[in-house]
Amino acid sequence: MPLPWLIAGIVAACAWCSLLSGLGGWIMGRDLAGREQQALYETEIAQQKDLPPLGVLVTRLDRTGPAARVGIQRGDMIVAIDGKHVQDARDLRELLRVLRSGDTVRLTLLRDTGGEADLSLTLDPFPGDTRRPYLGVYYTARGDEPADL
Repeated sequence: MPLPWLIAGIVAACAWCSLLSGLGGWIMGRDLAGREQQALYETEIAQQKDLPPLGVLVTRLDRTGPAARVGIQRGDMIVAIDGKHVQDARDLRELLRVLRSGDTVRLTLLRDTGGEADLSLTLDPFPGDTRRPYLGVYYTARGDEPADL
C-alpha cells in the first residue's frame, strides 16, 4: 500500500473518530448539562430555605393609622398575620378580608434594620367603608404597584 493511501486512511479514521466522539460528547454533554442544571436548581432551593420569607414591603404609613401607632415603619416587611405566612400582596388581602375593624391581630415583621418583630394591633375601620378593616399601610410586593390597606 503506498504511503499516500495510508496517510489518507489514517486521516479518514481520525475524522470519523473525532466526529463520533464529538457526537457522543454532545449527547453526553446534553445529559450532563441537564444533571448539572438539576443540581444547580436543588442547590438554589436549599439556599432559599435560609433566606427570609417573601412578604409585603411597607412603603408608606398613614400616620394616624393602627400600624403607625404600634411602631411599624417604612421598610418593614410583613411576613405573617396571626402566624399565617404572607408571601405577597394577595396573601395579605386574603388574610385581612376575613377580619373586621376592631379585631386585634399579631403581625410578624422583618425589620429594615435587621431582626424580627411581633406586634399586636387593633384594626381600624377603613376610611369610606367601615365594613372593611384598615391596617394603615401602603405596601408593595414583587414589583406590584403600591396599594393601600
